[in-house]
Amino acid sequence: MRRLRDTVDRTPAPTAAPLSTGPTLADLSGLGAAKDWGLELARDLDDFKAGLIPWDDVDIGALISGPPGTGKTLFAEALARTCRIPIVVTSAAQWQACGYLNDMLKAMRDSFAEARSKGAALLFIDEIDAVGSRATNRSSNADYTRQVINGLLELLDGFERRRGIVVVGATNHPEYIDPAILRPGRLDKHFIIPLPDTATRRQIFQFHAGFPVPEDREDGFARSTLGMAGADLEQLVRDGRRTARRQGQPFEFGHVASIANPLIDLPADQMRRTAFHEAGHAIVGLELGMELEGITINDKVLATGIDNLGGAVFRTPTFPMKTRSYFLDQICMYLAGLGAESLIFGEFTETGGDPRSDLARATAMATKVEACYGMGATLAIDLVEERDLALLRAGDFRLRKAVTELLDAESVRAKTILDMKIDAFCAVAETLLRKRNMSVVEVQDVVRAYPPREGAFGGGADRSDQAIRTARRETEGLHLDDIRREVDAALRRWGII
Repeated sequence: MRRLRDTVDRTPAPTAAPLSTGPTLADLSGLGAAKDWGLELARDLDDFKAGLIPWDDVDIGALISGPPGTGKTLFAEALARTCRIPIVVTSAAQWQACGYLNDMLKAMRDSFAEARSKGAALLFIDEIDAVGSRATNRSSNADYTRQVINGLLELLDGFERRRGIVVVGATNHPEYIDPAILRPGRLDKHFIIPLPDTATRRQIFQFHAGFPVPEDREDGFARSTLGMAGADLEQLVRDGRRTARRQGQPFEFGHVASIANPLIDLPADQMRRTAFHEAGHAIVGLELGMELEGITINDKVLATGIDNLGGAVFRTPTFPMKTRSYFLDQICMYLAGLGAESLIFGEFTETGGDPRSDLARATAMATKVEACYGMGATLAIDLVEERDLALLRAGDFRLRKAVTELLDAESVRAKTILDMKIDAFCAVAETLLRKRNMSVVEVQDVVRAYPPREGAFGGGADRSDQAIRTARRETEGLHLDDIRREVDAALRRWGII
């Protein structure tokens, strides 16, 4: 009896939030395809209410994912206002807090029953990844997870279809969700809400502040808010209003600027190193046939920590031929920045702990080539999540050795390309250092103005390309010392060195 009383006391009742004042989807920015889907859903619901279309013609589920603070909950609230329907808010954590398996299943049914009682409503399930996945759960509670997921699937698409209920799930980790939940008729639409870009951050700021960013402060605002989500910008405006109140002044942009992340000048030697780093990416990428869009470096960084120093942007092909050569070229381009620094300064700098760094991405891709794509020493593959690639290497010394040798060979190839085009490489870096950004046309003009020197490279670009391909072919499956010897031998035979 005590357990029953405790269960009753802690069972959260789903709450249906009435329509209230607040933004609709039309007022929000940075939602991408999720906003378009929501506006179409609102029109379909109007047609359904008018009897023009059956319920089966209405999209009844979607999954919203993205980093924390990007506005997933705000999207659900705005969607309900746009569709003019009540919203029932719950979460997988609330269901689990109810107690035993039967209590959790009852809480799930109560949430759907509450939404169903409204006639037409939006059921928002936050942190839906907490339900788990049958595909990855191998622990002692796998049976519990299986029954919970089966219960949710029955509510989403069981014998009694959820007429009148639109379900939106939100998560920061879509990879943890059971694939069956995402099948057609359930949460089959998946929309990713990314961190807002510069223009979107200005729009979000204007929405919360009530006035736009002054034109002469746009660049500083863009840099100081880099990486901020919508929630961060809302907090920034809130803090600015508080500063204005404390000072007894009307709220204006200066109050926000005074508390935003300050910018400091990047040291000249680090800016020069960055220019050569990004020029290395550009030169090698162009040499390998990649579609460069442009390169940039920044002269100011956040005082709270170095952010993005620059970048070389490449366009992803619409239909890439994902062969082993394709992936090796990608790895070679990733390593070109480090190779460029090594050629000019004798060593390279690298944020090894950052999973977005060049070396981290090259290592991850090399691991996939050797272990996940059937392009290594065997056709057997290991399908794992991105976060588990390091565990694969740690548990298989042969894989780690193969990845190390692949990275070493592609690093040698990148530095060979840069050495052959040393004049163009240095000219691009110096131009970038002076202009701060270069388009692909400007980079190509510089490269054409500094062709490989015939005497130094023995035969021009075609001969050099053939030497590189020969060097790569002859280094397959060799040890590190063997790779260096074979590459040097191949380059000597072709007259490169």
